[in-house]
Amino acid sequence: MKFQSTITTLISKDTCLELLKTLWNRISNVGVHPELTFSERSRVRISNQIGVILSLLTILYYLYALVNITEQKTDEQWAAYYVLCIVAGLQFIPLLLLNHKGYYAIARIYSFALITPLLLYNAVVIAEPFRTELYFFAAGAYVFVIFKDMRFIIPCYLLQVVAYYFAVLTISQRHPELVELNSGLAIRVLLSFTILFLVLLFLRKETTLYQEQLEERNAELSADRDEIQKINFTKDKIFSIISHDLRSPINSFQGLLGLFQRGHLTEEEFRVATSTLEKQVAQLKTTLDELLTWSKAQLHGIKPEPQQILLRPLVGEMVALNRIAARIKTIIITTNIKTDAMVYCDPNMLKSVLTNLISNAIKFTPTGGAITITSLTEQDNTKIIIEDTGLGITEDNLSKILNPTLHFTTRGTNNEKGTGLGLKMSKEFIEKNRGTFEIKSEDGKGSRFTIALPLQSNA
Repeated sequence: MKFQSTITTLISKDTCLELLKTLWNRISNVGVHPELTFSERSRVRISNQIGVILSLLTILYYLYALVNITEQKTDEQWAAYYVLCIVAGLQFIPLLLLNHKGYYAIARIYSFALITPLLLYNAVVIAEPFRTELYFFAAGAYVFVIFKDMRFIIPCYLLQVVAYYFAVLTISQRHPELVELNSGLAIRVLLSFTILFLVLLFLRKETTLYQEQLEERNAELSADRDEIQKINFTKDKIFSIISHDLRSPINSFQGLLGLFQRGHLTEEEFRVATSTLEKQVAQLKTTLDELLTWSKAQLHGIKPEPQQILLRPLVGEMVALNRIAARIKTIIITTNIKTDAMVYCDPNMLKSVLTNLISNAIKFTPTGGAITITSLTEQDNTKIIIEDTGLGITEDNLSKILNPTLHFTTRGTNNEKGTGLGLKMSKEFIEKNRGTFEIKSEDGKGSRFTIALPLQSNA
């Protein structure tokens, strides 16, 4: 009983329909890939579907004709007829294989090249007079569906006109009682196919316009979705930094003041505690500056205001801001910026980038290490190179750090904590100023950051 129940389930109407639906979907999507445009995916699906349907219909037609053929035929004619049945029934297999391999144009040419002679042979040799000639009109419409380029459409369509004219002319000449049809036949055929061509051309233009509007709208929706994801990431990152990175030093400061006010700390103990707190406040200021700059760029957008900048004084200013942090870890910072080195960019953005890269180099360089900042002037740009003898960055971590939708950060050699925003922000700011930002690093062997900025405006 259980076996019978299983068999009944397998052959039930709903199951069969579901299997047929699944099979049809798989056949329709042979060769369809996401990188294809919407219209191209449609053409591939249609060519697959029409290929299968034509195979089924033609073989059914030929089998029907085989049963109903009453006149005598030679063995050669019967052999040709059987071959035609097989070719008609299996024509979809090469089509699917070509689409699967990505040979879309060849698949369509093959499909069309097979349909035309089959229709012509059927109309002239097999069918009774004027039973299948109108299929050439359908074949003409099929040309508009599977081909995109008018250089293919027009000659293929004209071939259908010639084939139809030849079929009708041959049949009328073969049957004397129909010879009157020859009068004005060419004009009637030309007029009929011209009207069909104009109708199909109009429909094609309207369909193409509609598809373009759909693709444009899809692109806008995709951009909106990316922007929403970006804003959500920005919001989550801001809340994360506020709840973790900012609360800790503020809580320490509040607790220290409370202990001092209640008389639980001597003046000496308070002085020692504030020396540690000073470092936390300095890190808090850096975090706040970085967070505010980055969040403004993400939420409101920052438009660069580039100008000609003498590089050496600006680099010296950024190094001076980080000199104390470097001295604490006995890190030597050496600058080798040419006196006449110039860049054309937004000075505030460049300051943010340099501050971030120098502080990062200090953070991830062990005590006693070295940082070197040099410039190199080329034909159209100036390169600023910051090298350190620090921990380096693994390839996997680097991809995570630069991922705009991923929050990833690591601690420095003295357990210094960062926001995970610095390199993302630096890369974005440099690119906004028509520059390039390159990182070369190896785990345990230090890092090399290269900024290339234009020497002057191209406007």
